[in-house]
Formats: sequence, structure tokens, C-alpha cells
Amino acid sequence: MTTNQPESTEARFNRLETLFVNMGETVVGHDNTIDVLVANIQQLTENLNSLAEQTNRNINNLAEQAAQDRQQAAIDRQEFRRQMEQRELEIRQIWEYLRDRNGGSNPPA
Repeated sequence: MTTNQPESTEARFNRLETLFVNMGETVVGHDNTIDVLVANIQQLTENLNSLAEQTNRNINNLAEQAAQDRQQAAIDRQEFRRQMEQRELEIRQIWEYLRDRNGGSNPPA
């Protein structure tokens, strides 16, 4: 039979000491894990910041290229209109030449 006698003070201290040592080892293990997690988070933050900066540069470059493209398109449209007007003038001059050559009548068909 066992009697329900209280544990001796030394036995309780030994048991508590073992618990504290185990808890300390666990905390140290978690501390190392936390350090690794913090380092990973810092690296991810740096990567994210770098990616954000690169993305902003790309967006700015694309916006600048788009503005240049719009400007060039306006120049091209203006040049196209000028060429069309020049061709219309040339066609009209040819038509007037042919009309005048035929004595004011329409050119023969």
C-alpha cells in the first residue's frame, strides 16, 4: 500500500528544476526558430521592397514610352495628312492640266 504523504521539499525542487531546465531548452529552441523566422521576414521584406521599386521603374518607363508613342503617332498622323493633301494637290493639278489640254472639256474616257 502507498500512503499519501506529501512530496519532500527537495523532491519538489528537483522536479521543478527539471521542469525549468526543459522549459528553458524549449524556449531556447523556439528562440532560434524565432530568429530564423525574423531573418526570413526581413529578407522577404527586402525582396518585396526591391520588387516594388523595380515595378515602379517599369511602370514609369512604360508610361514614358506610351507618351512618346502617342507623340510619335500624332506626328505620323500630321505627316500622313500633309502627304494626302500634297497628293490631292498633285491629282488636282494633273486633272487641271488634262482639262486645259483638252480645251476645257473633261478628259476623254
